[in-house]
Amino acid sequence: MSSTNTPFWRAVFSESDGTPSFSRVATGLIVAFAMGWVTALVRMNHQLPDFGGLVLLIGALYGVNKFSGAIGTRPEASGFGTRGGDRSDDRPRG
Repeated sequence: MSSTNTPFWRAVFSESDGTPSFSRVATGLIVAFAMGWVTALVRMNHQLPDFGGLVLLIGALYGVNKFSGAIGTRPEASGFGTRGGDRSDDRPRG
């Protein structure tokens, strides 16, 4: 792999702020394993298997990543709890 591709792959498996993402790395590993597994099944059975379970597994990893990202944010960073960002009272002001 050339050195020009390294920043690309680092960005693929990292969050937008540059921290490594477990769910992206795990998803990449599971997709690579699934590709080999499906290839072996197709060679053996000469037909495509059902992909429902694989889609659910990869979708679950994506969901865990999004859920942990939503929970992991600090309230101060998102504006909640501060005077300007408190949305507990959304009544229109006249």
